Amino acid sequence: MPDESIDLISRNPDEDMPADDESKPESSLYRWAHFPAMLAFGLLFVLFRGQPWRWHVAIGGSYTVYVFFFAFGSVFKGLDDFFGDSRVPRYLAKLLIPHTVILVLVTAGVTLWFRLLPLLPSWVTQEGRKGSLWDICGWLVLAIAGIMQGFWMAGKTKRRFSEPEE
Repeated sequence: MPDESIDLISRNPDEDMPADDESKPESSLYRWAHFPAMLAFGLLFVLFRGQPWRWHVAIGGSYTVYVFFFAFGSVFKGLDDFFGDSRVPRYLAKLLIPHTVILVLVTAGVTLWFRLLPLLPSWVTQEGRKGSLWDICGWLVLAIAGIMQGFWMAGKTKRRFSEPEE
């Protein structure tokens, strides 16, 4: 027993503790990514309310806002970090290419989602207080895809901006 207490006293507490920059995420703005996405969805849905493709535009636009806010909100601490680095606009343009491919898949999925609606049994599409099972499953798939793409883009962005400027 006395040997253990001596070992604990002589031990340096900083040895086992990770450094502050390793244990903390760089920013916590990604937690709020759903708010600007919901705002973008509402705004786009209202702006294109007379069009038959309003759902596609609203879902695609809010998905884009969510993914980029999630990715950049987890890397940059504020607007000074985002607008202060001259490499960000070039890198943002490079990230738009894979995002466009995924956005085409999301839009095709939304189109298929609406086309299958009349073909499904009534127990899947019956609306209740919380929406139909079909709606909930569609929104869940969309949310998971957005979170996965956000994490992927955040990882790429962290690796890119942790490198020294050339």
